[in-house]
Amino acid sequence: MQIEQLDLETRSKIYSYTKKVLRKYQKGIITGKLTADKFADNILSNGSIEDILDEKTLAEQDFKSSYIDYIQTLIHMQNETLANSKKKKNKTIPDKPTITQKIQLKNLLSSTGYNLSIPYEYLTAIDVDNIIKYIGTGFIDLGNERIFNYVHKSNPS
Repeated sequence: MQIEQLDLETRSKIYSYTKKVLRKYQKGIITGKLTADKFADNILSNGSIEDILDEKTLAEQDFKSSYIDYIQTLIHMQNETLANSKKKKNKTIPDKPTITQKIQLKNLLSSTGYNLSIPYEYLTAIDVDNIIKYIGTGFIDLGNERIFNYVHKSNPS
């Protein structure tokens, strides 16, 4: 089973755990001493991820390969963010959603019974696009699993 085939809740848990460990070893990742292969081997062998996935899934070569690709994606995203934050001249502020995006999201939320877990002000344009995609298709791109925690289905009264 590949990581893309897991349910979104499980992917979100894997994302949170992996990001936490990535931050811990950020220096080794930046220098290139810690590769995605080594990183995946360490995570899969230390047993901590067994709280999220069963041993059978973790032992599959197919899962391991997709997890290495997933970690590579997260490392690339992290390195991009770090590189952008170090450019003091180019202080990049994430694009805020347009009024059209906000209206589209608000209408979609009300028509589908979803609610935001965070205020609109904290969403970027990319977040809004990903939320709209998630509500419309039920799919979240790899590396954007945080979106899963931004929306939830309303409880019917």
